[in-house]
Amino acid sequence: MPIHVPGKKFRNHRLLSKQKGKREVTALLSLTAMVDMFTVLVIFLLQNYNTEGLIVNIPKDLLLPRAEVIKELKPSIIVTISSSGILLDDFPIANFEEVKNQKDWMVQPLFVEAQKAIEKAKLKAETSPVMKEVRAALKPEEMAELENLEPWKKITVQAHKEIDFLTIKKILFTLTEAGAGEINFAVLQQPDMPQQ
Repeated sequence: MPIHVPGKKFRNHRLLSKQKGKREVTALLSLTAMVDMFTVLVIFLLQNYNTEGLIVNIPKDLLLPRAEVIKELKPSIIVTISSSGILLDDFPIANFEEVKNQKDWMVQPLFVEAQKAIEKAKLKAETSPVMKEVRAALKPEEMAELENLEPWKKITVQAHKEIDFLTIKKILFTLTEAGAGEINFAVLQQPDMPQQ
């Protein structure tokens, strides 16, 4: 068999001569490889997406205390206590210095707004389509047990770690009087301590 110089073999080919020497390039896309790639991508994204817990916006000037034992926060009403003021769900309620210096335990503006927020959360929970389905599926004694949990009364308190305890106690007293059930504190998890 004779040895041909590369490139000259196809110049006079009868199929290529109709196209004036140009080759037609057909790119075949491997659908199986693409489906495999997208499957891996979807699994990666699903594993890295966290749907549990409560996402809390922490203001820049707020330094949360650290704790060794923590639990995940559930959706709730958020009260923020910082040196700039008292906020309820990111809305300013009272001035911090006024609350700190007052003799009365009841912080009246917070009391009124907390009651409104609890009532709004209760109305939202009672009218949600999911709760209607749950009520239809549960027995009366199970429903009574669910109502006793009262998830709309949950409140999360974010307090700067250097705020005095008396001011925090005034806030907690006011929230309890307004009808709060479970009060949790937002904290940062203590990093793992090296073993000695």
